[in-house]
Amino acid sequence: MPIDNINVTNKYNTMKTRLTLWERLKPEYKQLLKKDFADRPFSHTCIVEALNTEFFFTEVKFGIVHDVVCACNLAFFGDAFNSNTDE
Repeated sequence: MPIDNINVTNKYNTMKTRLTLWERLKPEYKQLLKKDFADRPFSHTCIVEALNTEFFFTEVKFGIVHDVVCACNLAFFGDAFNSNTDE
């Protein structure tokens, strides 16, 4: 069974879909982004689209990372996300 970048096979050979970064983003940070970018809907949309298309936070462009870190008052971008095991 081939493995693509969306699906992974666990040890029981069942398919489990990975969550996008937007799906893993903690709810409180989604609210902060919505509030912080309320007057800039285009920027908010760019952030949402960027996080909806990536699975690994190391692949996100620096500008998006900067916007999220500043809006959410984070020291490390990875702290904005729930781990896949928390879901």
